[in-house]
Amino acid sequence: MSVSLEAYANRDPESLGYVGTTHIGQGTYKLVKRGTYTSGALAADKFLKTGVTFSSDCFLDDVRAAEAALPYIARFHQYIDTATVFRGRVSIKLNMPHVWEQGSGTLREQKILREPFIDHFRKFNSNSGAADVTATVAQALSHYSYHASDGTELLCDLQGGKVGDSYVLSDVVMMSMSKKYGNTDLGATGIENWLHSHRCTQFCSSSWKNWSGARRLIQPAFSTTMTLDVATAPAVGQECVRVRPTTIKFTHDSIKDRFQDGHTLLETALQIARQDIGKRDLRMLTVVRVDDGRLFSLDNRRLAVFRLLEMCNKVGTINRSRWCRTAPGQTNGSAR
Repeated sequence: MSVSLEAYANRDPESLGYVGTTHIGQGTYKLVKRGTYTSGALAADKFLKTGVTFSSDCFLDDVRAAEAALPYIARFHQYIDTATVFRGRVSIKLNMPHVWEQGSGTLREQKILREPFIDHFRKFNSNSGAADVTATVAQALSHYSYHASDGTELLCDLQGGKVGDSYVLSDVVMMSMSKKYGNTDLGATGIENWLHSHRCTQFCSSSWKNWSGARRLIQPAFSTTMTLDVATAPAVGQECVRVRPTTIKFTHDSIKDRFQDGHTLLETALQIARQDIGKRDLRMLTVVRVDDGRLFSLDNRRLAVFRLLEMCNKVGTINRSRWCRTAPGQTNGSAR
């Protein structure tokens, strides 16, 4: 059976539209707003959160992951229709995101990730192994991708809309042994961890490849886990504490004056001071304690914002700062 990959792709119906202003959701690093195409059809616009320190170029990783996932979805349909009793019962389509650029306004030229809107959005599994056991097709699709790639890749972080065994997926993650898909690709560690948590469903095949003796290496969570989280916040030796920003040192001699979403550090501090946004709208700091007890932030721009707020008596301690007992690779040893 030969079917075009486009049969499983759900792409933007138009190349022009209006940027979303209505907040409809958020992930670990992204805000989602409801936008429209020029025809009035709804779209989902994804923005990097204020305080995120990696570039919007990461959107290109999302595009690459979706394109890489599409062949697995097509082949999974072929497996369902030719090798199981579920022929004609399963339908999976994948939203294919595109990077758009705002053409006007205060954030002109800011990049966003746009795709068709999905109603009743929910999460079916994550890249760290958490799973909705009622989404049996989704769990089988992830397992199938590992088998079909001969153990080199795994399609996961499946989410979107679902009616019966019909799915429209969005914002998927590809994990690979070579870690070639960006910040959400947890590599061999993530694949082993996911397979440790997986329980086969009626849509899986007993002949599929598996990881014998797979270990739990990451705590499963329904939020998307990033390589930064795995590298700098291991489960062992991690605590959540409250500390004053001025007790934490920077790990760079200089920092940029704005976040990747275009907002300046000063503007962000003023927004928090005016209570236009809350402190919790910024991700908590990852703070490392070295052997002599000093604390260093791995999130220098967010630390600068909190230091400004402390200087103005708008913040005392940082709520739930995260720190671990492993020294960073290099620090400048100075507190600015």
